[in-house]
Amino acid sequence: MAKPDMRGWMRLAFVGLQLKRLYIPVLLPFILTAGVLLAGIVLEGNWSSGRIRVVMMVLTQVPIIASGICAAFVLNGDPLVELSESTPTGWRKVQATRLLIVTVAFLTAAGLLFLGLHMMRLWPRDLGWVSMITTVGGIFIVNCLVFLVAVLTMSMPTSSLASMAIWLFLCFIWDPYITDPVQQRLVPMIIAAACAIFGWKMCSDTERNVVKVADL
Repeated sequence: MAKPDMRGWMRLAFVGLQLKRLYIPVLLPFILTAGVLLAGIVLEGNWSSGRIRVVMMVLTQVPIIASGICAAFVLNGDPLVELSESTPTGWRKVQATRLLIVTVAFLTAAGLLFLGLHMMRLWPRDLGWVSMITTVGGIFIVNCLVFLVAVLTMSMPTSSLASMAIWLFLCFIWDPYITDPVQQRLVPMIIAAACAIFGWKMCSDTERNVVKVADL
């Protein structure tokens, strides 16, 4: 008789525990998506498609901003660093799981947002499914870089400001000069992934994590 995979159940229990603590950041992207789609439905009967797309160009940036702020919130301000480091789980796994949960929630909601606006023909600069990479890639980039900032500073205000600075750079400096969606997001996503890997390695320093929180 096969023995139950206790490790698998423990992983599920761990993820479930984190989900229970992060239910608001997980629900937020879907609430935002519903709000944007509702705005599109309301405006569709009153405004021209051109005017609505201008509004949607602004509203589709909201999930990127919100994802960075939510990532800053879940990655900072937790007083349980020493407790987590005293268990086999470790603080690094806690932080990575939280980042993954929030990022997946926002990426899923961004996909639903694109699908809804695409079907209504209201997605700004719609080039087909490839257009989704603009928002999805933006969420990935911001969250990966916020993860690194959170590891370095363990400060929510600093991480939140960093998320806004990254979004401003993408929105007003990078994106206007690179119009192809894939080229627009590919290089920043590679850099962001490398930064997240660097943060992951730094987060393994148990002594540093505990001392850093004790100094705050």
